[in-house]
Amino acid sequence: MRDIVLALIIFGTIPFILKSPFFGLMVWSWLDYMNPHRLTYGFAYGFPWVMLIAVTTFISLAISKERKNIQWSSTTVLLVLFFLWTTMSTVFAVEHDSAWLQWQQFGKTLIMVFVTLMLVKDQKRMYWLIWVIVVSLDFYGLRGGIFTVVTGGAYHVLGPPASFIANNNDLAMALCMTLPLIRYLQLHTGRKIVRLGLGAVLAFTIIAILGTYSRGGVIALMFVSAVLFLKGRKRIPVAFMVVVVGFAAYHYMPAKWTERMGTLKHAEETDSAQTRIESWTFAANVALHRPLVGGGFNLYESPSLWARYAPEGSVRRAVHSIYFRVLGEQGFVGLGLFLALLATSWRCCTKVRQLARGSPEYKWAFDLALMLQVSLLGYMVAGAAKANAYFDLSYQLMAMCVLLKAMMEHGVAQASTTQGVNALRGSLQKAEIMVSSARDRM
Repeated sequence: MRDIVLALIIFGTIPFILKSPFFGLMVWSWLDYMNPHRLTYGFAYGFPWVMLIAVTTFISLAISKERKNIQWSSTTVLLVLFFLWTTMSTVFAVEHDSAWLQWQQFGKTLIMVFVTLMLVKDQKRMYWLIWVIVVSLDFYGLRGGIFTVVTGGAYHVLGPPASFIANNNDLAMALCMTLPLIRYLQLHTGRKIVRLGLGAVLAFTIIAILGTYSRGGVIALMFVSAVLFLKGRKRIPVAFMVVVVGFAAYHYMPAKWTERMGTLKHAEETDSAQTRIESWTFAANVALHRPLVGGGFNLYESPSLWARYAPEGSVRRAVHSIYFRVLGEQGFVGLGLFLALLATSWRCCTKVRQLARGSPEYKWAFDLALMLQVSLLGYMVAGAAKANAYFDLSYQLMAMCVLLKAMMEHGVAQASTTQGVNALRGSLQKAEIMVSSARDRM
């Protein structure tokens, strides 16, 4: 029954997508982040829904009369260069077949990122895209939070199977990245009942992050909460919520959760930390011996490469750090491009906050710039010990940073032009009055 309902819903969106490519971007984002088909048990589970919607969106783009220019910036150029560099590294990859599969997946991600750059042109579209991201991912935050409360935290909270957020660590990272977006919607929603509902989702999402048992997720949660408190507006409710949830978790979560979190004090002594360090050493050694292009996507899958570059006696596993993974797979140049992407995206938001500071008209942009920065911070902190370097949301957030800066600069330029025209009109009126007065005296 679930399969039939989902199929009817998705097929029902196709006429609307053909009418509006932006609607296609919204449906694609919903499917890509929420993965509703992974909650079914029949034919819908493995059907290529995301591909179907992507192709329909491209058809809509082709026939639409809507302006289709891409917003170019330093970040956009870096996205192109990073993809080209991953293509080169894939050509010389050690695990050739596996690397090309990962390259295709990353390419699909970046194609839709460029569709985002093409279609999100104003505040309204940005607002609805944020809503789709929040609803899609925080469905699992709300469900996971309730599950944690009902079970007393006895089990790990997991994401949908066969997805970017399937395991507990990746789900915790994704939820940390959405917390600032929930807060943004809460600040800029007029209806009180919606604000209260978003507050409840925020609280249950925090509980779900704790329920994942992800130590990296808890650390990222601490960073995100701290920045929201120090930099955000109306910070007292957020601080109160985090303190209450944290206090409740410390006293009511089971002993195995407390023991797991307690290992953070001596992380270097745990088996998990040791295996991560071994994988980082492996990635660094590969990069040192192949500094330009690294080993290509999924280099850890090569037993011979692991035997040659990993510490002796270590167990082969994925490289659990977005930084070391990119270093090992794409070499030092690839890592430089990746870090530059994060830096320029952050800088876009800093510029927006400088332009919007003190302006009631652009309070929305001022707040959103901070929330995008905090979302990226959650990705950078949680990703330090996670393998999800090519997570879709992180690259779409980069695109949103570029778009927000372009909207802000366009608005400021329009305001300056309007002020200049008004000033010119005022000067002309004064000149006409002076001329008229001179004629009267004559």
